[in-house]
Amino acid sequence: MLAKDVSKYHNLSIVEMYNSITMCNLSKHGYGHLGKNSFYWVYDAQPNVLSDVYRILVVYHKNQYSPAVYVLSDDISELSKAPHLYDREKIKLCLYYPIGNNEWTKRDSFCNTIVAWTYLWLYYYEEWLYSGEWKGGGAHPSLGVEEVEEKKPSPLKRIRGIKRKRKNKNRKAENYINRVYKKEKEKIHKL
Repeated sequence: MLAKDVSKYHNLSIVEMYNSITMCNLSKHGYGHLGKNSFYWVYDAQPNVLSDVYRILVVYHKNQYSPAVYVLSDDISELSKAPHLYDREKIKLCLYYPIGNNEWTKRDSFCNTIVAWTYLWLYYYEEWLYSGEWKGGGAHPSLGVEEVEEKKPSPLKRIRGIKRKRKNKNRKAENYINRVYKKEKEKIHKL
């Protein structure tokens, strides 16, 4: 089921994506920033009433294939050992296989996908802590998303200038994501 005013036929604008996450019942009590080409949103997630509360950071830049989702909470020592992480140091969650499966596209509501999948990931994480077995399923790539994208063969007609522009855009997006992550992580340490 699509969120209200969301079309499955066109890519959502940055504003529509931002509104989707800020107005979602599961994440609406957070804070963030909307820019021209990017946004971030920080909220607390509790997968069930007996669960811990996790501080979540979602960062999206239009030049990235998919949003980055991090757990910012410091009191989770076991989290870095959990399966389905893209980055164990920053605790970047692997919510879905981003390349080729179209599980998430720029047409999808953040509320119906990214936020809901984050809650589900946290639920399976807590189950994993108890049982020692990851019951969330899924296929986890052995390489990070960025590395997989670099390994894909490029078409012969692609000119170097286009590749250079894409790399510069990706670098800008990665720099933005890293700045936001660092700023929000520092806020947690100050608390």
